[in-house]
Order: sequence, then C-alpha cells, then structure tokens
Amino acid sequence: MRLSKSKFFAGIILLILVWVAFTQIRMVDGNAIDMAKAAALKEIENSETAKFDQMEKVDHGETTVVCGQYSVKDEAGNYTTPKNFSVIVQTPESKFSESAEDFNQYCALPGKK
Repeated sequence: MRLSKSKFFAGIILLILVWVAFTQIRMVDGNAIDMAKAAALKEIENSETAKFDQMEKVDHGETTVVCGQYSVKDEAGNYTTPKNFSVIVQTPESKFSESAEDFNQYCALPGKK
C-alpha cells in the first residue's frame, strides 16, 4: 500500500504542528524555571557543563522563587556535589543566590521535602 504524496505531506505537517504545540505549552509552564536557569548560568563557574536538578517554582505572595540544585564538571570531568540555589524571578533581571540563608527562607518550607 503506497501513501500518496499529499497524505505524506499532510502527516509531516501534522507532526510539526504537534511538536510546536508541545514546545509552546512547555514554555508557558516553564517560563519561571527557564528564567531561573538563565540567571544561574550567568553566575556559576563552568556554566557550560551545568546540570540542574529538583527545580521547583514556589510562590511567596507577589514573589516567585525557583529553588533547585546544580552541579558542574570539575577539572577531572566529574560532576561536583550538587549545590542548592534559589532565584527570585523578576523582570528585567532575576536574582540568583547560593546562600543557605536564602535557600532556607524560600525553599525549605514546612511540609516540603
């Protein structure tokens, strides 16, 4: 059974539309996390090797904070122990912090892991 060129073309267009829809939905949901990653990458050493984990958006009234961990590769090429961080997400520039005080204030809330 041969597919006609028009059906093949329509299938390709459908796949592209589905892909665009899913990427746009992720951008809407992950905007704060994306902004936090961008702020963190500006501040951390070896940012080109950064690996993020356990990122979570936390709302504090009018303030949005993203909490998470990151690790980077050391000189031997191994990933370092993950470091906690927080980012106060705001426009035009978000505020990145590695301080334990900021992390505990925004991220270590009762009832959270």
